[in-house]
Order: sequence, then structure tokens, then C-alpha cells
Amino acid sequence: MKIYTDTDFYKNQYLLGRAQKIPDADFPYWAMLASGEIRQRTFQRVEALEVIPEEVGMCCCELAEKLYSVDAAKDENGMILQSYGNDGETGTYKTDDLSESGVQYSIVKIIRKWLVNTDLMYCGVV
Repeated sequence: MKIYTDTDFYKNQYLLGRAQKIPDADFPYWAMLASGEIRQRTFQRVEALEVIPEEVGMCCCELAEKLYSVDAAKDENGMILQSYGNDGETGTYKTDDLSESGVQYSIVKIIRKWLVNTDLMYCGVV
């Protein structure tokens, strides 16, 4: 299974000097998960390419950041903590944008943003 980007691309091409959200040691894991999402929604067309287009790399980086940020928002029980009060044991969990359906919507939105003008998302017969 190909991973569609690497740490160098993430830091030099995607971030362009901005602060990175994903530590270098963790980036390959999140890029692998992001590549899997892209692979699924492009009908594995990227796998057949000899050279991965820059749009796919950019998409992979943004998806990796999204997946990383969702995971970072989870508590030790896997719940997404929205707020926590220090007046006892009170907490509010699971916001709409971090719910499973919200995350899936974000994934599709990111993939469309970067790949809509490529033929990688075409559902018909080639």
C-alpha cells in the first residue's frame, strides 16, 4: 500500500513555513490513514500512477491533519470531550463537527476540495 506523501512534502510543500500540527515521528501513521481514505474514494486510481500528483499529496496532508486533530480531541475512553468543568465531575462530549458523521463529512469535503478537478474521482467507466 502506497503512502501518498511524506514528512518532507508535508513541511516544505504543504505547510510552507507554518507550524506543523503533526510531529515528525507521528506523520507516517496519519499519512497512511489519510492515504487509505483517498484510496477508497478514488477507486484505487492513485495506486496505478507512477507519479503521485501534487494535489494528492496536498489532500493527504490536510486529511492527515484532520484525522490527527480528531484523535487528539479524544479522552482516554475514546470519547470526544468538548468541555470540562473544574467544579466537580462535569463534562460535555461529542460535538457535531467531531462526531463520526461530522468527521466523514469533513473527509469527503477535503478530498473533493483537492481532487475534484482531477479524473481520480470519476465514478464512470474509463
